[in-house]
Parts: sequence; structure tokens; C-alpha cells
Amino acid sequence: MSENFLQDLDEYFSKKYSNFDLISTLPSYESVTISMVLKNKNRIEEGEVATNEVRKIYYQPQSAKVLAELKARYVDNNFTYSVRIAPAKVRFKCFFGIRAVHGKAIEQVVRKYGEDPSAMPAKLGIAEETWKKTLRGWYIPEKVLLYKLGLLLALRKEDMDALMQLCGAYYDFADARDVVVKYLMDYRVFNKEFIDMAFDEFHIRRII
Repeated sequence: MSENFLQDLDEYFSKKYSNFDLISTLPSYESVTISMVLKNKNRIEEGEVATNEVRKIYYQPQSAKVLAELKARYVDNNFTYSVRIAPAKVRFKCFFGIRAVHGKAIEQVVRKYGEDPSAMPAKLGIAEETWKKTLRGWYIPEKVLLYKLGLLLALRKEDMDALMQLCGAYYDFADARDVVVKYLMDYRVFNKEFIDMAFDEFHIRRII
């Protein structure tokens, strides 16, 4: 089961990961032409898409080897705080008791998935005061905190996407962590053992 899981993750990663600056430096990387990708397809209609696709690991002649080299070389040097301060206009409204849209939405989602909002700080690994200010709207969750929330609550795609949009977050496929999390969310993999396995496979720091 775990072997099939990692094979599926590898294929997904190979199709999605877009950091060409890193991919092109790997020892087994080979230049791939649009013709090689399109083959018998319409080059005019699909050429623009193919221009980006040729940069993906999936289309490499030795894709498995290139991916293995990327895993061996990849360094997770990402660092972000759990939250950022909301704009002054939003904080001004919060001062007068008007809760921000993102704060309301987060609390509603937590309750929708059967959790008590007051119990979430310990599960998310953040201070209670930080969480309270986030629900009020003083703070806006950064992407990693949203990822934690999504994986812990097993959020459906539409709920996760809505929260990310409200918080100004997006998936960056040049970031291995984002690709792995997107896979877990897309295929609804919320088993802690499998989540840890996915992060460890790409040498990414665990977030839950």
C-alpha cells in the first residue's frame, strides 16, 4: 500500500513540480523539445501548453532518475510565520468589534468539520492568543497554517480553496512542499502515517 502511494505521489510530483532552475541542473537532465511532447497532437493549438510541459520531470527520458536526484539534492529552506498582521483597515474594524471575513470563515469551517475552535491552537501548534486574534481578524493565516488546518480537518477542496483565497494564499508548484500538500488534498490523503511518509520522501519538514 505504501509503495503504491509513493509511486502515485512521484508521478503527480513529476507532472506538477515546476522549478526548472533546479530541474535543469540535475545530472541526468536532458533537453526535451516540444515535438517530443506533442508527438501526433496539434502543435499550434497545444504548443503554448507544451512549452511549459517540456520543463517538467515527467517528460524527461530518464524521469525516475531525475526525480531521484532531485529528492537527494532538495533542501527545504522555507520559513514563514504562522500568521501575518492584517491590513490597518481590517484591524481598525476589529477594534470596534467587527470581525474580518477570513476570521469568520475559519471558525465556520472548523465547526463545520466537527471541531471546537477553542481546541485548535494545541492541534495547530500555535499560541491561544494568536489563534483568538486570527479568528477576530487581527491576524491572517500564512500558507503553512492553512495547510495544517486543511490536513488536520480533512477539508474538502472547495473549502480549502475558499480559505486560501480569502487569506491571499496560493499553491506554488516551484515549491516541493506545495506540490506534496496539493497531492494530499487532491487525493484526500489524511492518514498521519502517509502524510509523514510523503514529507519525508522529499526531505520536507513535517508540518503536523
